[in-house]
Amino acid sequence: MAAGGGHLESRRSPAAGPRPFAAIVYNPTKVDIRRLRPLVEKVEAERGWAASLWAETTVDDPGEAASAHLLSHVPTPSVLIAVGGDGTVSAVAQALVTRTSQTSQRLQGAGASVSRDGAVEHPAASLPVDEQGAAAPRELSAGVPLGILPVGTTNLFARALGLPLRSRIKALRAAFSDTVRTVDVGRVDARLESGANLSRAFVVMAGMGVDAQMVVNTSARGKSALGWTGYIAAIVGSFVTNRRFDLSYALDGAALAGAPAHTIVVGNAGVLPAGIRMIPGARIDDGLLDVVVLRPLGFTQWTHAVGWFVRTNTPALPRRAAGRAAAAGTAPVVSAAVTHARATAVSWAAGPAQDFEIDGEHLGRVTSAEAHIEPAALRVRGSVAP
Repeated sequence: MAAGGGHLESRRSPAAGPRPFAAIVYNPTKVDIRRLRPLVEKVEAERGWAASLWAETTVDDPGEAASAHLLSHVPTPSVLIAVGGDGTVSAVAQALVTRTSQTSQRLQGAGASVSRDGAVEHPAASLPVDEQGAAAPRELSAGVPLGILPVGTTNLFARALGLPLRSRIKALRAAFSDTVRTVDVGRVDARLESGANLSRAFVVMAGMGVDAQMVVNTSARGKSALGWTGYIAAIVGSFVTNRRFDLSYALDGAALAGAPAHTIVVGNAGVLPAGIRMIPGARIDDGLLDVVVLRPLGFTQWTHAVGWFVRTNTPALPRRAAGRAAAAGTAPVVSAAVTHARATAVSWAAGPAQDFEIDGEHLGRVTSAEAHIEPAALRVRGSVAP
């Protein structure tokens, strides 16, 4: 049994030879393992890889503990593949980012350096060794790449990466490919209404307001029966009720004027299903967080907010250059209804406490939070930069 209750197995020993092998964390509620195994074995054969290690998520572990257990294997997997929706992908990415940070610290302590793409440069005399005096395999590289087989409702991170969404065999081939891209990860430290603190990495977005209400108010049945369109009723309901809260926030340490707001979203990526852009121009490899604050009050401001949203999703519509830049996300937006800016760090406080989501997972009600970007913190197989 893997840590957290997930099942760990391999039909053949992946350590029998020098061939690379994958480790796979799958959500059993999202995929039929009996159908998935033959596809994985087909790609393993095509690539000449050894058999994969497998672990499943559980109610108590969405994938982070199972991932950490798989990553402790010697030798280290050549890729850790998340099979599931955004929650599974986020949990697996969390484990990878944590491990990469820990490994980098150990390597640097041994006199080595880790480059932006995860390559390790080290003086030979500084290599960490095992009890037999051989170089310890787990310490020779940092940044095990993430692979993704997206089988969730929205698959936001896979969309942002440009990975195959409709073909499982194509997605697996991407996950087993030699193409590796380095992308950013966000990190948020939040204080819950209960007084507890939480610290999490995120790959897509975090926030309170329309995005959190979308998560809270969308039923599992709605997502299962209607797919991503199951979120629409929750989004519309959030706009109709227009629940505002007191918001104060700062970008890179510079405080902005506080005011009642409807939504604050901090994003590493910004594309929703069907190509809908929640955050225009957001890139997962620019070393910046995108921050969108919605605070419309009254019919006129709501008209402006809806107009901004429409323009961001029809970039050819604005006639003026300034309007096109705002729609494309290449210029900041500052108005009474909408603010869109970029920063390496953002902090905010809300009153009263608000529902809070990270990568589509509701984490409770939060009173304050700080987020920052961790540039080039995650390596991903199969994604090609646009």
